[in-house]
Amino acid sequence: MDETDARLLNMLASNGRASYRELARALGMSVATVAYRLARLHRLGIIKGYTVVLDPAALGYEITAVIGIVIREGKLLEVQREIAKEPNVLAVYDVTGEIDSIVIARFKDRHELSQFVKRVLGMRYVERTSTHVVLEVVKESFNTPPLIETAP
Repeated sequence: MDETDARLLNMLASNGRASYRELARALGMSVATVAYRLARLHRLGIIKGYTVVLDPAALGYEITAVIGIVIREGKLLEVQREIAKEPNVLAVYDVTGEIDSIVIARFKDRHELSQFVKRVLGMRYVERTSTHVVLEVVKESFNTPPLIETAP
């Protein structure tokens, strides 16, 4: 991957709907070259797909929870994979420290959150959870930081 690929990825990260023509114009290259580079980045697995960024609150998901989980008897991946199947779960992380896993999930209300936590606590090998409800989102972006700094 070279600097042009990095610039191309930065542009897509900020505007995933940019056309090949727009990207080509901004990069000063042909549409065919942009298409070739993007196809190569897909083949290499650097680009995994394209998505839309939704507003969870506008869809009724008022609660974001960060849940720490302690898992016993070395069944970490087994439990994490089961939790990852839950539709409200956005992320499951295997972490260092006093807890074994962190889960980020969204819920429409407290009842939905409560039911989820109770399901997790009822799972075999889950010892305890610690749930934190997000009060205010200061920054939320799951994109990779810019690969190269660009002029403002």
